[in-house]
Amino acid sequence: MEGYCGPCPNNWICHRNNCYQFFNEEKTWNQSQASCLSQNSSLLKIYSKEEQDFLKLVKSYHWMGLVQIPANGSWQWEDGSSLSYNQLTLVEIPKGSCAVYGSSFKAYTEDCANLNTYICMKRAV
Repeated sequence: MEGYCGPCPNNWICHRNNCYQFFNEEKTWNQSQASCLSQNSSLLKIYSKEEQDFLKLVKSYHWMGLVQIPANGSWQWEDGSSLSYNQLTLVEIPKGSCAVYGSSFKAYTEDCANLNTYICMKRAV
């Protein structure tokens, strides 16, 4: 069925078979992850710029599900997949091992203990 999107939980945004929710309360990365998990979702993951084109309009910074692996310094998503360069541009600052999403497919490293709003996401079935 063309253009069908869902099912998503009440009040979640549906876009191309993903469900998104923007939360305005500020939490640490771990608290944000726990909040998403409690709602059967995970922090924002970028699968493709085409599929998630509406995210380029996002304003301000929100936690996303991207963390640095201490062993080798590489970045990966919560599901264990590696960050690929066509997903987004990561602007690194020292002392940040979590990432916030900041519009136009740019992410910025951030201290995981800082407080930020966050975006939860789940694949619509």
